[in-house]
Amino acid sequence: MDPNIITQSLRDEIEAGVLQPGTVLKQEELAARFGVSRQPIRHALERLRESGLLEKRPDRSLAVTGLRANDVRELCQIRISLEVTALQLSAPNLSPSALRKARRINEDLFEEEDPEILAELDRDFHTILYGASGNARLLAMIESLRGEAKRAYALQPKGSIPRTAFYGEHNQILDALVAGDVKAACDILGNHIGVTAGTLIPIDQP
Repeated sequence: MDPNIITQSLRDEIEAGVLQPGTVLKQEELAARFGVSRQPIRHALERLRESGLLEKRPDRSLAVTGLRANDVRELCQIRISLEVTALQLSAPNLSPSALRKARRINEDLFEEEDPEILAELDRDFHTILYGASGNARLLAMIESLRGEAKRAYALQPKGSIPRTAFYGEHNQILDALVAGDVKAACDILGNHIGVTAGTLIPIDQP
């Protein structure tokens, strides 16, 4: 099996919260799971370590990295800057049908139980909002950064307070756009990204 496939599979599980921070990844177990020798596993684990998703422990084992508060804050600041810019550019070009489609996606998002599908629905929602910006490079940067925050979806199960707030903020953004108030929509979006990022900060970190 291609090490790239193994790397992506493990990356998806880490980002989705299936593999929790502190989980030790053992080469023998992974080799048996993927039906390969330990060499492609070593390559995959090294790539994940280089990307910051794994860290080497004192006993030389590799464990899933916990999210550091400062890293989350930095990610939040960058995302707010880029995504608010994308919405400002896109909003004047958004059609009523696009906004209705985004509303339907948000209804599906509210009821979804699978974190992976939740992540896809949220991506689709924001893709509609930013899609008329006319800036492909900006959208590619946003997509890359949103991937770093995927662990947040596992922390917002159906029926939870974070999920309800998540859904409500999306509707507030849409209401502002329908009313033609782009500034309000951007303000709500910035707060929305900040709240989502806040769910990722460990409670024992300042």
